[in-house]
Amino acid sequence: MHRVKYTLLLTLLLIVCLFAGNDRLFAQSTDVQLGEVQILGSRKSSYTTDLHTIRIDSLLKTKYFGSDLSQILKEETNLNITQYGGQGSLASLRLRGSAPSQTQFNWNGIPVNSPTTGSIDLSLLSGGMADAIEVAYGASGSLFGSGTFGGSINLYNNPDWDNRISFNLLGETGSWNHFKSGFGLRTGNRSFQYQVTGLYQSSPNHYKYHNAFKAGNPIEYRMNDSMNLMAVQQHFYFRLSHNWMVQYGIWWLSRAKQLPGPESSTPFFIASQKDQSLRQFVRATKLYRKSSLEVVTAFLTDNLYYGETRSGNDSVSKHSGIRSSDSYLSLSHRWHINDNLTIENGGDFEYQSARVAAYKSIASESHGAFFSLVKYRFKYLTANLSYRQVFYSMTGPKPLFSASFQYQSRDQSLSLKGQVSNKFRFPTLNDRFWQPGGNAGLLPESGTGYELGADWNPAISAESSFNLSSLVFIQNINNWIQWVPVGTYWSPMNVKQVRCRGFELDLISRRQIGSTGIVFKAMYSYTESYNLSFASNETRYARQLPYVPFHLLRVQGGLNYHSFNASIAYKITGRRFTSDNHDPWLDLNPYHLVDISMGYALNLKRDKIVVTGNITNLLNTDYQMIRAYPTPLRSFYLSVNYFFNDKTKINEKL
Repeated sequence: MHRVKYTLLLTLLLIVCLFAGNDRLFAQSTDVQLGEVQILGSRKSSYTTDLHTIRIDSLLKTKYFGSDLSQILKEETNLNITQYGGQGSLASLRLRGSAPSQTQFNWNGIPVNSPTTGSIDLSLLSGGMADAIEVAYGASGSLFGSGTFGGSINLYNNPDWDNRISFNLLGETGSWNHFKSGFGLRTGNRSFQYQVTGLYQSSPNHYKYHNAFKAGNPIEYRMNDSMNLMAVQQHFYFRLSHNWMVQYGIWWLSRAKQLPGPESSTPFFIASQKDQSLRQFVRATKLYRKSSLEVVTAFLTDNLYYGETRSGNDSVSKHSGIRSSDSYLSLSHRWHINDNLTIENGGDFEYQSARVAAYKSIASESHGAFFSLVKYRFKYLTANLSYRQVFYSMTGPKPLFSASFQYQSRDQSLSLKGQVSNKFRFPTLNDRFWQPGGNAGLLPESGTGYELGADWNPAISAESSFNLSSLVFIQNINNWIQWVPVGTYWSPMNVKQVRCRGFELDLISRRQIGSTGIVFKAMYSYTESYNLSFASNETRYARQLPYVPFHLLRVQGGLNYHSFNASIAYKITGRRFTSDNHDPWLDLNPYHLVDISMGYALNLKRDKIVVTGNITNLLNTDYQMIRAYPTPLRSFYLSVNYFFNDKTKINEKL
């Protein structure tokens, strides 16, 4: 806690010094025309154009400023997200049939997956604090590194060099005594930009649900599920002399969460968990005439405290803690040989450590890699080749590669995309060092992925647009790590050979009729994720992994008229198995959800006030994402967002 206070104090003092100092410290003009060079962006964002990607940016300030990543992805994508109940509960992503630990999460290009579990709780990522969120399906291991069988989720923060000062304030209230408030401030000039966002949320989560484990499915109130969260994120951007660009980011979060048991149990203990994290990074970029040099360093810390108290008694009966840290260093050089050819070389290094009582001592692991990327463009064809040599103490050097292409027709109405790549994932510190049960001899998960897709975007008229995209994919995963019973305890083993395959279909249509804008979106995915370790005579249906539905469908319609907008979304999630043996008594039935939203923007001379109302689960559907963990019935939310001197177009996109 002292480290957090000192860091926040240091950043505030830095702001004062920068504004009180001499402007001559900064270069007055550092504009350099470098074509593909991305001034302050992650190198990973420059090589995802050949992948199936979804980018969310225009709605983050207005609709999702105070939202966590799980809420944003559930409302704007067709991804398979599971959550243990109400707001702030543990949320996980199973992208393209993979496990939660097999998708990489990046904050401004820096991986933030937990060193101990390999996954991350989506409810702990404040997605509304990012300027853009990108979902890169099937991201290659040679570009991103460990744990990209499903893909990667990338959060970006970018400067606005034309901004002088702007800020916004958020207030939100809703069902079950939910309350949320937040603020955002951006200020600076052409040489320096500063942005800070803060969020506070209190959600008692005493919501109604049907208890399926009691006769008659009576309506009950969920207890011991409250959540309180505070988060602050700051970014400093500098344009210095000699074409140096520097970004410093810091993200602090603290959450206290009660952990209710399944609805089938009688709670004798009240479990709670407190999470604290501090993430910092510095990115320095040197711009030359035809090249750029980038250095990134980051230090991430996560603390988790778990405790249990007996019902009706405040004394702690059980407690444990986990403290982990992750140090990251990357160096890369990008060279634009000509307008058609770009080459990038570099290396990165990561050191992870954790102090956990079950480890018996401090556990640590280090790994590094050298990589080379080539991007070639010829007329209507763009091709990317990448290679990464990974150095890991348990297996020695491991080569990774990827090859991808994108072909666009002359009128750019049709494009074809494809990729082939191999991938891997390191065992986590828990997998190797947890006692009893840790397995120091685990092999990394590995596999090869293939995908091929097409986008059709015909030129209709200035008032209408239409986009249809389709893609098929295959992903083989070997040495899948799973905790299995071994004698009197559980232990991780390389027990599965898994094949994930399927197809995705997205349709977006927009129409402008006078002052009225209409948008229609439909997203469908079919996913098979089956265990090849079963007997050969087993059907694909019998091999499907738990919590991976075959079918996911989301249909959304939106309307905006002057300052008013409204949308309705309908989602179907197919049947899910919850056990490897597919016990029918444990299966989760398909469910249908309808959500509606309405908003109004009051435009003042320099300011805007945006009022938004949301109704989630309009049909009062009784459903579960995780077996025996109920979700809220119909809920209402009202938010007010005030913008000062902000140029955001409220109705730009729905």
